[in-house]
Amino acid sequence: QPEKTLRMAISQFAGIRIPKNLGGNGGSAATIARVYENLAKIDIGFTGALAVHNNVTIAASLMENTSLRGRYLGKLMSGEAIGAFLLTEPDVGSDATSIQMSATEKNNKYIINGSKAWVTNGVNADFLSVFTQTIPGSSAKGIAGFVIEADMPGVSAKPAYNMLGNHAMGVNELTFSNCTADAESMVFAPGAGFKAAMYGINVARFGVAAMCNGALEGGLNTAVDYAKKRETFGRPIINHQGLQWQLAEVATQLEASRMLTYRVAEIIDSGENVTVMAAHAKKFATRAAFEGLSTAMQVMGANGLLRENPLARQMSGARVTYYMDGTTEIQNVVIGRSLLG
Repeated sequence: QPEKTLRMAISQFAGIRIPKNLGGNGGSAATIARVYENLAKIDIGFTGALAVHNNVTIAASLMENTSLRGRYLGKLMSGEAIGAFLLTEPDVGSDATSIQMSATEKNNKYIINGSKAWVTNGVNADFLSVFTQTIPGSSAKGIAGFVIEADMPGVSAKPAYNMLGNHAMGVNELTFSNCTADAESMVFAPGAGFKAAMYGINVARFGVAAMCNGALEGGLNTAVDYAKKRETFGRPIINHQGLQWQLAEVATQLEASRMLTYRVAEIIDSGENVTVMAAHAKKFATRAAFEGLSTAMQVMGANGLLRENPLARQMSGARVTYYMDGTTEIQNVVIGRSLLG
């Protein structure tokens, strides 16, 4: 029961990054990274669902409308509500300024129409953080952010995608047909909405890196434990230098990825611009996890293919992370632009 387990995890971990004066723990970015690492040792997909919810919770804590914040934040921290982040559309991914979902103002309300795709937690979400275009043709200047309750008239959720892995993320598509929202549901004004979405993406990339590190550590531990017990030619295979070196390479990649990720945590806590370093960490960690888990499977030979072992599931989940919160190529775009000054 992924939904029940997710709500339990939310009640324990969603408040970590929320300030104490708002009922949270006031914890650091490094603290939540450790949480994601440890959870992802077991299941990277489940951790992804929690991370997306936590990011929505952080956004709720930043609402300037105290009445609206009071209505949603407590429920998001307790697990009474699950949050989802809706930016990507069926025909718009990396170029977020081109989103087509519209929010048309009428009689102090907004009429929302369009579809959102690749929505993590979409099948279970109660509160939706939705980004729409309020001024057609205005690009980023017209993008606003709304908080919409999933059971509102005009909102419909499609079944979960049949993905390669990370099924616990509950990823799907949602459609909005003349969904009528009160004006106060706009939590980020046009223009500010796009900036809020991009900040959320940067924080999400940090979370993806942390969970990839956890999945890789779990896979490395599994492979090492197996190699200590499995014998060939009269001795445990861990004693063969060639295999040791394979695992040593994985261990080095893990440590390098972890250092990048914790550097991002420091930047987040300092309030500095985290865009480029988050791209570095996400790009490096996803690749390290996928390739390292593949090596771990190879160490286990054919036994690595068995479903009773977690490596194949975790490796397929690591592959999914290549496309979360911007593809690897988009990370290169961000990094490349930074080199131009």
